[in-house]
Amino acid sequence: MAAELTAVRLLAPHFGDSAYVWTNVIGVILAALAAGALLGGRLAGRGDPRRSLRRLLVGAGLLLVLAPFLSRAIGSWLLPMELPLDAAMPAMVRGSFVATMLLFAPPLLLLGAVSPLLITCLCGTGRAIGGAAGAVSAAGTVGSLVGTFAATHWLVPALGCRLAMTVAGGGLVVASLLLAPRGRPGTAGILALLVATAGLALPRGPLRPAPPGRELLAECESSTQFLQVQREPGSDGRSRRLLVINEGLDSYHSVAVEGSRFTGGAYYDWHVMAPFLAGDGERPNGLRALSIGDAGGSLRAVYAAVHPGAVVDAVDIDAAPMALGDEWFPGPKASGLRCVLDGRVFLGAATARWHVIHVDAYAHQVYVPAHLASREFFATAFARLEPAGVLACNIGALHDQDQVLRAVGTTMATVFGNARALQIPGSRNVLLVARREAPLRPERLAEVATPAELSPSDLEIWNRVRAVSASPSAWRDVSSGGHLLVDDRPQLDQLLAHGYLDLDDRGSVTECTGTMQIAGAEAAAYQAANQRDWLGALRAIEDSSAPSTYLREIGGDARWALRQLGAAEAEYTAALQSSTEAEERQRLERKRTSVRAERQPILAAAERGTQNGWLQAALCGAALLGLWFGWRRCGGAEGSRTA
Repeated sequence: MAAELTAVRLLAPHFGDSAYVWTNVIGVILAALAAGALLGGRLAGRGDPRRSLRRLLVGAGLLLVLAPFLSRAIGSWLLPMELPLDAAMPAMVRGSFVATMLLFAPPLLLLGAVSPLLITCLCGTGRAIGGAAGAVSAAGTVGSLVGTFAATHWLVPALGCRLAMTVAGGGLVVASLLLAPRGRPGTAGILALLVATAGLALPRGPLRPAPPGRELLAECESSTQFLQVQREPGSDGRSRRLLVINEGLDSYHSVAVEGSRFTGGAYYDWHVMAPFLAGDGERPNGLRALSIGDAGGSLRAVYAAVHPGAVVDAVDIDAAPMALGDEWFPGPKASGLRCVLDGRVFLGAATARWHVIHVDAYAHQVYVPAHLASREFFATAFARLEPAGVLACNIGALHDQDQVLRAVGTTMATVFGNARALQIPGSRNVLLVARREAPLRPERLAEVATPAELSPSDLEIWNRVRAVSASPSAWRDVSSGGHLLVDDRPQLDQLLAHGYLDLDDRGSVTECTGTMQIAGAEAAAYQAANQRDWLGALRAIEDSSAPSTYLREIGGDARWALRQLGAAEAEYTAALQSSTEAEERQRLERKRTSVRAERQPILAAAERGTQNGWLQAALCGAALLGLWFGWRRCGGAEGSRTA
């Protein structure tokens, strides 16, 4: 169990620790243990079982000690760092399976063969078969319990996953020494020296290097996740500091822009409009907010710029990102209570009330925690809000029909009576808002005063955020049409996996199959696109009786915004073929070139996912073939002795 739990942590910097990674690790290890048990049963009748035990334990231990030396190279090979997170899920899922097969299936197969041999040894001393099997099973379970608690609570946080894996492998080698014949201390010394040398020779550098163009500032393995702080130079000469968790790729959990009090237009800058929604365009007196999933404190930093004097209480389930935020994300931040605790547990035990509750908690990089998106959680949040208070959630979605967004919005509306979503321009993030006992009035945001002492670049960000947020057409009603989420029926993981793995990008243009005149269709598509209703724009194109250059361009814009880049390129190509104006052709060519450049990492991710899929199939076939060959060989030898 220590090896199994540490294996996930060793893979997390490359593949994350999502439910799929856990499933792959557990599944592969269980299969390896089962195969090992079969082979161990065959080996039990061959020669001296104690000698076989020593060899198996030494082999398994040394292979586990070797795993940390190979994990970084294998992880980088299976999942290059330049892949985008929203397209890399197939590569991550299949890659984690391949990595587990290569790194951990062989030692766990050897370890699985130990139990039958131990039972054989005990039976050789005169113990009954049932008593021998029970003793081995009980001892193995107790050992697994020790390994489980030691790995999570001590080994990984204190030593790091590489040294923790070395300790697990070393424990197996030490166990083999207990079976060594007396009078052979040389073997024991050599084995102990090998393990100690491996521990000293472990790589001391980062578990995962920073992506090209970024500088690694800090790395940390907490009790729950792997974290890095990276610095990225900006095109305007101002660098960004990013807090990256687990596989990271092109995502982050906190960001600070050099010389700015905002985050460069990231979703944190939009969340600070929530207090004005609670006050109908005015900041509530004595503003107090709660940040669930505070990480490095980016939200509190923007609050300090927009709402000076506001109190923002911060909660995070892990102390490590909060400590990294204090060290590497300096600058003014809103003051308030800081607590290391699960957000729902904190909210359930709290007696305070807040004008705004922000929920920006994510599990395994991409998953909204199911217990922070259920009807029961929203009821608790409702009770902890001031009258007319606002609940603001960060949700990953590309449009208002996204299944995750609709499910969370529908569930939120059963408690609050309303739920509206604002797509953050240029991102996959959505600001999902509900207000207690009062309707949302985003049009009142146009009256919000500009914060004092903003730099010209920050003022530009502020004006854009206020202008878009104040447009009622930018907000979508998402209070219906989704699954109802309750504590005893969590469905978010499946919905999110569908959104990531089943992206509908067929690479073809939108067919015009309707009866509407072209002029009317163009007007409808323009109006929908102006409101960022990209699905509505596509419906208007479908309703047209025939295509036009303008409809194809709008179709390309819509597909681009929905991250269907193959279809966007096809739309722009079709528009170019029908365009005759030089200026229009230049604009379309620029868009097509930009889409192609943005599409390259998507294609690379798809190719890597396919390659990892073939590797997965090949390894499974090789494992079955090897198991069959081992079974036949052991069985053949046993049959010869019987004859």
